[in-house]
Amino acid sequence: MGIAIIYNKDMASEWLGASKRFSGFRERHISSEITPDDYILRFHTPEYFERVKNTPFFRPAYESIKCVLKSADEVEEHEVVIVPTVGTGHHAERDRWRGYSFFNDLAILIERLKEKGFEKIAVLETDTHHSESYRVCDARFFCISGENKCKDVVDMKCRISRSSEPEKYLSRFKEVVEGIAKANPDVVVWYLGQDLHVREYSEGNLDGEALEEMIKVFLSIPGKKIVLLSSGSREDVFEEVISAFKRHS
Repeated sequence: MGIAIIYNKDMASEWLGASKRFSGFRERHISSEITPDDYILRFHTPEYFERVKNTPFFRPAYESIKCVLKSADEVEEHEVVIVPTVGTGHHAERDRWRGYSFFNDLAILIERLKEKGFEKIAVLETDTHHSESYRVCDARFFCISGENKCKDVVDMKCRISRSSEPEKYLSRFKEVVEGIAKANPDVVVWYLGQDLHVREYSEGNLDGEALEEMIKVFLSIPGKKIVLLSSGSREDVFEEVISAFKRHS
């Protein structure tokens, strides 16, 4: 069982800052034979798909979606599956990209999980930039300030993750995780923003110690877990997060 980390070196791109995280990454690649076009078109419009194809962001985003889809297969064999994403994200709408999210990996993953028989899906959203994906995904969403939609957002930015002291944030995080555990989902998807870290660009207050404690708490949830590790650009922060998952899985 244990942990699986899914990534593809073809996600690297000089155009996308998140690619910088992989410069020294030496994990085993898990290849995917899934062709993602059908899954992409279940959420995005054909016209939009064609527009993305004509951008320099298409290849890394396309490869990222392959890895996201593969996580739905790997979670059947592993307790925890991590996908560090590039060019995909929860901000992408059906016919437009936002914030370097070109395909909505969260919506596409939930569609794939439903297809594979996971009926009760919980989503834990802790990215510092909140999204509206809860409106379009057939899953139960949890965030730090409440269910579904973060109640403390300015310009899509979760103020709680930017202004709270680590102790207060961790206390609230534990309460949310307890709520998820009580819901007894078949699988939990954690949309974890690397930009929560104090050394990243989003002005967060959480250091490596706080993130490690969050990871320990998250892993205490019974059952299957998928982590979409989004945003961020620092290799050292990326290594801290991955190492914490390995220590506690």
